[in-house]
Amino acid sequence: MRAAGLKSYRFALIGVVALVALAGWLRWHYIQTISLYVDEFTTLWAAQRTLETGVPVLPSGVLYTRGLLATYVTALAGLIAGLDYTTGRMPSLLFGLATLVALFIVGRRVWHARVGWLAALGLALLPEAIVWSGRARFYAQLQFFTLLTLWAAFWSLQSSSRVSLARRQLVFAGLFVLALFSQEQTVLLYPPLVLATVLWCGPRFLFQRAVWPAHALILGSLAVRFGVELVGQPGFFETIQAERPYVAPLFDVAAAWPAYAPLLVAPERLPWTLAGLLALGAALAALARAGGQLRQISCGHQATLFFALPLFFVLAFVLTLAGGQWRETRYLFLVQPLWLLLGAAGLIGVVDRLWTNERWRSGVTVLLTALLLGLGWPAAEAVLGRQVEGYDRVFEYVAAQRQPGDIVLSPQPPACAFVLGTPCDYYAVQRVYEEFVIGAQGKQVDRWSGAKLLAETSQLQRVVATAPRVWLVTDAFRLATRYENDFQQMVVEQFDPVFSERGVIALLAQGWRAPPAYVAETTAPQPFGRLTLAGWQATAAQAGQPLAVVLHWQATATIDSQLNSSLRLVAPDGRTVAQQDGPPARGILPTYLFLDTVLPDPKTLELPASLPAGRYRLEVVVYDVASGKVEAGPSTIGELDLMPQPDTTHDGVGLADPAGAATTTQKERQHAAKRAAVSAAG
Repeated sequence: MRAAGLKSYRFALIGVVALVALAGWLRWHYIQTISLYVDEFTTLWAAQRTLETGVPVLPSGVLYTRGLLATYVTALAGLIAGLDYTTGRMPSLLFGLATLVALFIVGRRVWHARVGWLAALGLALLPEAIVWSGRARFYAQLQFFTLLTLWAAFWSLQSSSRVSLARRQLVFAGLFVLALFSQEQTVLLYPPLVLATVLWCGPRFLFQRAVWPAHALILGSLAVRFGVELVGQPGFFETIQAERPYVAPLFDVAAAWPAYAPLLVAPERLPWTLAGLLALGAALAALARAGGQLRQISCGHQATLFFALPLFFVLAFVLTLAGGQWRETRYLFLVQPLWLLLGAAGLIGVVDRLWTNERWRSGVTVLLTALLLGLGWPAAEAVLGRQVEGYDRVFEYVAAQRQPGDIVLSPQPPACAFVLGTPCDYYAVQRVYEEFVIGAQGKQVDRWSGAKLLAETSQLQRVVATAPRVWLVTDAFRLATRYENDFQQMVVEQFDPVFSERGVIALLAQGWRAPPAYVAETTAPQPFGRLTLAGWQATAAQAGQPLAVVLHWQATATIDSQLNSSLRLVAPDGRTVAQQDGPPARGILPTYLFLDTVLPDPKTLELPASLPAGRYRLEVVVYDVASGKVEAGPSTIGELDLMPQPDTTHDGVGLADPAGAATTTQKERQHAAKRAAVSAAG
């Protein structure tokens, strides 16, 4: 019997080691191949500041309070091995693997080793677990301490002696504090834990000498954590509650459900959810048979009901009370191990009900393992190919190309500060920035790096006009949504795209560029499929000289692909004599992010010197880049009178009166410009 138990233990140990190796490979691959999520730079920058000053006080003077304990853990990793992308992510990897082992142990101790095994398998393949165990953030650490906190709380309720109870309660309280200072969302766990304590032991239990000190420690820690927030981040809590409130009693479950439904009812997750509900139903049935006496049912059923309380409380909170702008799947991450435990308990419960022979049970568990592995692997593999914004790559390029006197602007100051080693010159953003700035020395600066806020288009104009070179590093989505139309237009007109990677672009302005002298224009809108040409402008047309034309586009319907425009100058005989194809807005903003604003599309047509004078048509075609399918056109948008190339050989009159020849040419150009303007307007 003892030999059989030892053999079973060895198999379990080998299985868990293999599972940790699989999970570790998935997470390490993520660390090595996926760019840093923008919030990771905040953690790394705060850790860098902690290494420099001993506390995460940022250059703006505020204390970085998010994930305070995680910041110190990341700084410790940097102290040991040097702070970079990989070392900054390593604590999350270690916490993620530790959570997997802890999940197996909890499942084994409360239910059965097979429950722990299936739950750990589910966590190993869970896409969001791979993501957060591969990022330099606090979520993997939070999940680890949350699981231990909930286990310690349940464990303390099983105590049979006062001394043991006091010790277990203090362990529970200590783990709760570690979770709280890992991330303040831990506060959501306290109400269901108090409720569970009352349900199991009655309200008087909380006032026992062995119990109340632990809860006093928790309440004191909550007060300290809130105080740190108020003092360390002055004005932040009030501003964010006004702009994006954490708690807003919307009670709009129908609107909130789509944000979280994929976590529970996606095809590969539905077996876990259904099995968990089955386990919960079985536990409630057992409770009913026991006359509602929780302590009279089995430990496994007790654990099912106990762990279901915080799981359903957090789910109910995010569905009904969480602010509308905080509906993100990461806010359920701390309780997802509970969902896996309940699902595994339900699956093994069905196996044990249908098969009584232990070998059969083990064999069916192997089949379940293969089935769950097959269901979970495609999603796990897919997340390894889901790239994020490449701010790391683009700022590295800027760091290599930066010259003395260069000015750097970005809506991502932590990324700028960490990669460049010094803060950006300006925090460039026009919308949704109020919670991220603070007053310092009579000016507004960003909270992370102390970079001066640049929120006006006139500021951008002054910077570009006075600095030798100006870098703007942003991603297309923020450029489309965080800036006003005049700012976007100035970016398209004054900056050149020099490097882009994974949706992020480095734009460079090298002195102010005066616009061409446009002599023809129209503002009459003309439809081109899902785009509308709101107007266009053109310089004077002359053979042998470049013709500058700017098209002004506006989206009139949802665009789901990149559309390019083709501008053509067509001779009277129908020949296309000059053509330029390219993306509107010079590709700085993709057309699938064109919203309701008007964006310029500058084109330059190189006109052959041999073109005869005459009236030429401007035609435009809009087409899909990927498929080559024509969206609209060719359509004539206007006509221009083209002047011939000036005669460089002079006869007697020209040589005798060069000033007169110049005057004649100028008059001819002015006359042609007037006629072109009339043609365009008509």
